[in-house]
Amino acid sequence: MTRFIALFIISYIVYYLIKNKLRGYTAKTKRQPSWGEKPETVQIRLKEIAYVVYSANGDGDTCDLCAALDGRHFLPGHPMLNSIRPPHPACNGHKGCRCTLTYVTRDEEGSKEIVAYLGKRGGVCDRQAVKGVLAHGQR
Repeated sequence: MTRFIALFIISYIVYYLIKNKLRGYTAKTKRQPSWGEKPETVQIRLKEIAYVVYSANGDGDTCDLCAALDGRHFLPGHPMLNSIRPPHPACNGHKGCRCTLTYVTRDEEGSKEIVAYLGKRGGVCDRQAVKGVLAHGQR
């Protein structure tokens, strides 16, 4: 009889610990946002992004479209940015689109000048214009 009681108490303790562990686990997890919602952390990070740079691979398999977009700077909310987001279907490179977008934050050196220049130019400019802005100040 004592073995039965001891076994019952041990099994109840194990059950209690597992139940509380699972309850604590589900309480700590957050609900995943649906497609229509944006999590708060994403919105905060978007505010930290100063501009976006399109970067093509630059080897022999880079298509003409990707080569033309290489080095372009965009403001984060620019409408063209969504249509060219890699990998885009218009790319006709032999290995497919291997381009990337580089996100530059506001604390990077020279980002304030580049953002101001992009604002004056409609949110898009090329690499040479940015080099000129950084070398000679705003035009």
